Amino acid sequence: MRIVILVVSFLFALFGMPPAKAQPARNWTNTVAMLPGGGVSVGNPMARVQLVEWASYTCSHCATFAREAKPELTALIRSGKVRVEYRTLPRDALDLTAVVLARCGGPNRFLAAHDAIFAQQKAMLDKAEAFAATPPAQQPTATIGKRLEQLADATGLRALLRGHGVDDAQMTRCLNDEAGQKRAIAIAGAAQAAGVDGTPAFEVNGKKVAAHDWATLKPLLTAS
Repeated sequence: MRIVILVVSFLFALFGMPPAKAQPARNWTNTVAMLPGGGVSVGNPMARVQLVEWASYTCSHCATFAREAKPELTALIRSGKVRVEYRTLPRDALDLTAVVLARCGGPNRFLAAHDAIFAQQKAMLDKAEAFAATPPAQQPTATIGKRLEQLADATGLRALLRGHGVDDAQMTRCLNDEAGQKRAIAIAGAAQAAGVDGTPAFEVNGKKVAAHDWATLKPLLTAS
């Protein structure tokens, strides 16, 4: 046995050790945290670029930004170069419904839900307009949660999130969770305090920037 070990050692010394397998690069899009202030962070906490995005799920310009930015911004997040804090502020009851449901599946399902809501924005708004003309929409509800449930059903948001692994009972709990509603509403107050008067709006490394689309924002994230 000792002879075999000596021979193997000699061969390694002569020809070198076998190459180590390359470790796959870390995918930072899987690092997601629900923040106390209501925002959701995605990416490397130590990233050189810390981006804050103020957005609304009923804002058409926000949906355009989400579509145009997705491929390159996702790559920047995945690489660890950029961390994004999403602050989706509710402008109305439909927005509040979307914000609550986007967070309902927890950190692991947030990004997919966020993207899916923006991708289905037009259909959601069309269904919301149709629902607004119905008798149930004209009647007051016992609680805010019941109104959010109505909107979740009428606009297809419940079905959309169900397709992303959030079950009905969980969604019902989220929509009726007053603490969750308050966290979502607090984002709107924080936006006002920060001087955000329209969406989408952005902060890069703690400073507001004059960018409202991906073409203008991208150079600010990739500058060396």
